Amino acid sequence: MKRLITLLFLTPLFLSAQVPNTAYVKALYKKYPTQKSDHCASCKLWVNPFFKSIADTLHHTPVLTFYIYTKAHRLEQEALDLPRSGVYAAWHAAYGQPDETKVYREANRLIGKPNSSEMIAKGHCQPWILLAWSADAAILSDTYTFNAAMEFQGQNIGTELATEELCRKLTGYKTDAVTDSVLIWCGTSGSQQVYTKGTISNTVPSYYYKIIQYYDGSVGGTIRLCYWMPNLADEKRAILKSREVSFDQLIQNIGYDPTLIFNK
Repeated sequence: MKRLITLLFLTPLFLSAQVPNTAYVKALYKKYPTQKSDHCASCKLWVNPFFKSIADTLHHTPVLTFYIYTKAHRLEQEALDLPRSGVYAAWHAAYGQPDETKVYREANRLIGKPNSSEMIAKGHCQPWILLAWSADAAILSDTYTFNAAMEFQGQNIGTELATEELCRKLTGYKTDAVTDSVLIWCGTSGSQQVYTKGTISNTVPSYYYKIIQYYDGSVGGTIRLCYWMPNLADEKRAILKSREVSFDQLIQNIGYDPTLIFNK
């Protein structure tokens, strides 16, 4: 009985020790410094073990991110079941980059519509849920500039969320799997507003774009779905199909072929 009581007492301490702390997160980011990119004058490249990103560090927008999501990742994420709270939901700047928390706070103060579709959210490019198969990946998904821009909450939980759900379903989430692997290119384009706090100015992109590519055995070929999604407060999940464009149209809209910059 004494041994059982001791084990019960120690278990919470053991579990809490497994949760990454501030020092761990700081060291994690330090492993992956940014480097200069020739994509634009203020662009930097960030490569970590989970995804790649080119971001405009002047306007604080992700120009292009790339990630390969797999059925194995989905199964690991479901088994790991990380809470979307605490350290796993906290936002950070890439090593050497500024903290943008106050800019988001200032934008939402000026808008004055908290907890509404018009609120400015930290809009992921590569979604937290697709990266939460690993504690480190979940943490790094919440990175300012390199994986998020100012996105209206309506779009964040609308067409953007619909693309995330599509990737999960393709690998068998609550349905039959279509594929084992999904290649995802995502970025932002344009500017509809700028918010400033101190020396940091964040752009609200006009659009998010996404390319979802996978091999479909039932048709014996590769499928490439392209989405050009207006960053608007009234974007709903149900209208995702209407945001689909051809690959050629997407390239014309953003001015380059993302798949030639980041690929396998």
